[in-house]
Amino acid sequence: MYRNAIKWRIRLTLSDDPYSRALFREALCDQPASVRLLPHGTDITKVTGEVMVELAQDERLASLLSALRGISPQVFVARADRPGPAEASPDLPGPS
Repeated sequence: MYRNAIKWRIRLTLSDDPYSRALFREALCDQPASVRLLPHGTDITKVTGEVMVELAQDERLASLLSALRGISPQVFVARADRPGPAEASPDLPGPS
């Protein structure tokens, strides 16, 4: 993928209709992403979308999240590739 890219896991709930799915696909069209759509519990009118995306620049994450926020009122994002101990806390001394 990208050099120095960060992997992100994004999860949202959207209506299970062709229009919402088209908006979802459009938001991801420029992103290299793997997508899973799963039934949302017992509500058959909604699906949960889980996206794994790898981005080289944080600005791209902001624009992607903005587009997804227009589709779903709740968008959850987490870093999928955890940084090593030195990366996570560069100001803290290591174990002695």
